[in-house]
Amino acid sequence: MDVPAPLGPADPAPVPPRSRARVRAWILVGLLTSLSLALALAHSRQERPALDLQAEIPFDAAVKTGSLPNGLTFYIRQNSRPAGRVLLRLAVKAGSLDEADDQQGLAHFLEHMAFNGSEHFKPGEFISYFESIGARLGPHVNAYTAFEETVYMLDLPADKPEVVVRGLTALADIASGLTIDAGQVEKERGVVVEEWRGGLGAASRIRDRQVPVLYFQSRYAERLPIGKPDVLRNAPPQRLRAFYDTFYRPDRMALVLVGDADPVALEASLRTTFTPLRARSTTPPPPRNDAVPLHDQTLVSVVADPEASGSSVSIMRKRPAEPQSRVGDYRRSLL
Repeated sequence: MDVPAPLGPADPAPVPPRSRARVRAWILVGLLTSLSLALALAHSRQERPALDLQAEIPFDAAVKTGSLPNGLTFYIRQNSRPAGRVLLRLAVKAGSLDEADDQQGLAHFLEHMAFNGSEHFKPGEFISYFESIGARLGPHVNAYTAFEETVYMLDLPADKPEVVVRGLTALADIASGLTIDAGQVEKERGVVVEEWRGGLGAASRIRDRQVPVLYFQSRYAERLPIGKPDVLRNAPPQRLRAFYDTFYRPDRMALVLVGDADPVALEASLRTTFTPLRARSTTPPPPRNDAVPLHDQTLVSVVADPEASGSSVSIMRKRPAEPQSRVGDYRRSLL
């Protein structure tokens, strides 16, 4: 009996005639499907209206926004996730860029003083009250100071309207009712200086060498929010008060309320609480110098530190700021 020779590794296995017909059928089905999808896609593109790249990006319709007669702007959004919580934010257009030479670090110092006595909260009462309703300093009661703004944050239970109202009262006190008591200023100095000291180390030494290059010939290089230790230790309370009265004014503030609460009730409460606020200084704040000039030369910074835990190389390219308000701007950012 003849035995056929075994197939070699390069020889294809024989395909029964019926299998070949089935393969041809599936190829035909695939081609027809692809053609149908291509025709459908072409048809949908023909019906789709042309994208107007010059159109302004519409504001989120779910956000209620408005302003008070004193110039304060507000934003309110109902959001049921997480359930039973409401987040309050007071954003003030006042940061380290606005400091005078003898105020370096006082924008941040003033942020600390917001929790140390005001019209409706005696020293110590601000934190103790919010702790009594379950809010903790850090996760639920916090603030930060940056180059251009200072923001105060409260995360509160929404099922207790009186707590939300009290939170709005606290933010209104920060906006316009701080006492800035001299005794409390002296008590807080050590806290602020220790925060500056806690940031010392290899990272800060490298930063201090690199910042003048990154922010070449701009005010950002001279106004790190943490400030100068000699100013923090010696600035009189009057300089804190001067910064507060000059820059903490309703027309430089925005209130953001988001959470599982009735937007109508939130707006009514904020109007009642914040409408009476007035600027305490009749002199408008000086214009802010926040320009970062471009330069023709390539700037280089090479920094070594014995405590550095790693090495890195970065290349940064500066370019003019681009607009962000139109559909075409958003398309460019996606690309």
